[in-house]
Amino acid sequence: MRRVSLSLLAAAAAVGVIGVMANPVPSSTTSKTDCDTAAAIGYHPSTTSHGNSNVQPTPFVIPSLQEWNGGKGDWTISKSTRIVVDPKYASGIALDSEHSFMANPSNLKDFAATFQAEIKEITGYDVSVVVSSKYTKNDIFLTLGADAKDPKLNNEGYLLDINSKGVSIQGITSRGAFWGTRTLLQMLILADEDGFTLPQGHARDYPNYNERITMHDIARKPIPLSDLKEYVTLTSFYKFNTQQLHFNDNPGMQTRNLMPDWQSKYSGFRLKSDNPLYSMYANNDTSYTKQDMREYQDFMKARGIDLIPEIDTPAHSLAFTKFHPEWTIQSDAARPDWIDLGNPEVVSFIEGLWGEFAGWFDSRELSIGADEYDATKGDLARTFINNMNDYIRTNFNKSSRMWGSDREIPGTIDISSTLQTLHWDWTMSDPTELVKRGNKVTNLNAPDCYLVPRSQSYEDFIDSQKIYELWEPWVFDILDRNNASRNLSPTEPLLTGGGFANWNDFLSESVTRVEIYDRLAKAADAFAEKLWAGSKNSDSVAYAKWAPLAKKLRENIPGITLRRRPESKGQFLVSYDFEDGAVKDNSGNGYDGKLNNGAKVVDAGEGHGKAVQLSADSFITTPLESIAYPYAVGMWVKPNGEQKANAVLLESGDGRLLISNSTSQSVTFEQDGNIYNTQIVLPPNTWSHIAFSADGTKTSVFFNMRRQAIVQYFNPRWDQLRNETMLITAPINSIGSKSGNSVDGLVDGFFVLDRASYGGEMAFLGKHYANALP
Repeated sequence: MRRVSLSLLAAAAAVGVIGVMANPVPSSTTSKTDCDTAAAIGYHPSTTSHGNSNVQPTPFVIPSLQEWNGGKGDWTISKSTRIVVDPKYASGIALDSEHSFMANPSNLKDFAATFQAEIKEITGYDVSVVVSSKYTKNDIFLTLGADAKDPKLNNEGYLLDINSKGVSIQGITSRGAFWGTRTLLQMLILADEDGFTLPQGHARDYPNYNERITMHDIARKPIPLSDLKEYVTLTSFYKFNTQQLHFNDNPGMQTRNLMPDWQSKYSGFRLKSDNPLYSMYANNDTSYTKQDMREYQDFMKARGIDLIPEIDTPAHSLAFTKFHPEWTIQSDAARPDWIDLGNPEVVSFIEGLWGEFAGWFDSRELSIGADEYDATKGDLARTFINNMNDYIRTNFNKSSRMWGSDREIPGTIDISSTLQTLHWDWTMSDPTELVKRGNKVTNLNAPDCYLVPRSQSYEDFIDSQKIYELWEPWVFDILDRNNASRNLSPTEPLLTGGGFANWNDFLSESVTRVEIYDRLAKAADAFAEKLWAGSKNSDSVAYAKWAPLAKKLRENIPGITLRRRPESKGQFLVSYDFEDGAVKDNSGNGYDGKLNNGAKVVDAGEGHGKAVQLSADSFITTPLESIAYPYAVGMWVKPNGEQKANAVLLESGDGRLLISNSTSQSVTFEQDGNIYNTQIVLPPNTWSHIAFSADGTKTSVFFNMRRQAIVQYFNPRWDQLRNETMLITAPINSIGSKSGNSVDGLVDGFFVLDRASYGGEMAFLGKHYANALP
């Protein structure tokens, strides 16, 4: 392909040649103007500065600092900085275990290692970790010994000093000291990158609530262990301390008489045991072994997060009843995922299930689920709940929690006050009544705290502004905050805290793993603010002023890959024309590719200049994995007449773009194991231009520069029978396949834009930028 300057595209845009740009997607990068404006308001003066304009204003972090006394100088991290761990507390103290759900929480040395890796990613400095009682002015000193009798410090609080003698963080517990490193990390992200200079001052910081939780439904969509680790990295960054994993579930079920095919529906149980009594229930697509859970919990603990495992019975149990239909309630009016609690064999099975898996987890608390069961069997369900609570306490020395359900299963038997309740719906439970009965309560009230992608009933994205401005853990009715019968007192001792839940009710094909992370990230910061500091900051700083800096923090969390938004200097992320006889990136970003396994640059003719010849075994690799919306990706392809089944045009760990699939000759997307057929056929021995673009609402597919399709999936859920649009995460790690199944033919003019593109612009890109016609 003859090279055309990328400046041509910019010039065309300036005179309106680019075409229709309806509903443009905002840039994913915070502008300097945004940051300057945010900085001017984000660093608001401390109320303890007594009007002295020379003292350092309160640093912007999420969640906000509870107290700050500004100093008059700066401190700068450098190549000589060390993380110094106090030897008296390096291995932790008794308080660490006393104030954690986990039986063996991490210590200062573990937390220091986590912080060390994060500092390197943010600053480039390879700081060392040493155990010593002495530190210099260049060091960050981690210690314990803060006043445990100080009620404000609340076991997870810390004291932070930044001064001319160095930086010190002192906690009551090791986790409290770790939260101090989160504050420093965020300050470094927002600091001047030329020097990573921080303001001197003293912070006394502490959470308003003990439990700051996220709940993840990993049953109805396969989630790799690597993604779960990134959920931990995300929430730990904002000082969340608890994660609950929902290990089993199924799609919404109608009664048996309306679902004769119920045994064929998808269900999830994600724990894979070697015991043949339980191994059959684990999913083949994704499940976790005991070793996986050990690795995962060690990762969590080194980031201050406690894990609460949940096996949800007696409802949501299709993963078990599909193997044992005789265990279901034998009534046409019953849901087939309801286990019959009147069957002694069923209760023995559930006890055995916990006997098999409870020992996998360090947590002192387990969730038995216990929600959305048959309302006609209230006392039977209540007896089961109490018995499971006793069984878990007696056999594992652990306590139990459940989803709020007492209103749904009315009866004469009281549910034990020793059970903690996650309140989620007023039709299911009443938090004011729960605390009167002595139950601890966690606020996950829907819809405010519920994230259900592509749902018609709950939030698709959490409304962060609403949470920032109106929600707090004591608020159970956001529309009637002053009603004491609908909300708890902020100081209610049985109110543990709150957070948000992510449910994948619409199963795997409706939303990608990358989209889930995007939704989690855009919810976590606002919830973190209110869980830790309440409305102290949100009452004084408008959301419009808070959001730009929150966005900058969100986009720079170390250890996160799921954002899938590579750095770009301009509109083009990648541009390969092959005219230099290699895979040189002409975008200016330096993302050069590499020819592999016999892929070679050849003279293509037909107006294309040079192109790359691929065979089934050859491919081009790029230094990138994928790109999430908004984006546009395009290329020219001249496939030979004979292709392998499922021949690959583009590939990454997130999915593939195939020239055809096993049942159709049309171009096909694969994402998270799901298939999306476009009905577009690339003719053999002919140059064709294939492109696709995602704008946040849909993925458009272009054939020869005209939009021919929008990627859709058929929602099979009984109450949502319809086609819905799908957002594809673009696979750009390789052109062709590393596994020996590449498209056989010529490819040319590969480009990736870091924003969406539309019909008029795509025609310009194909005809002018590519400088070739089909």
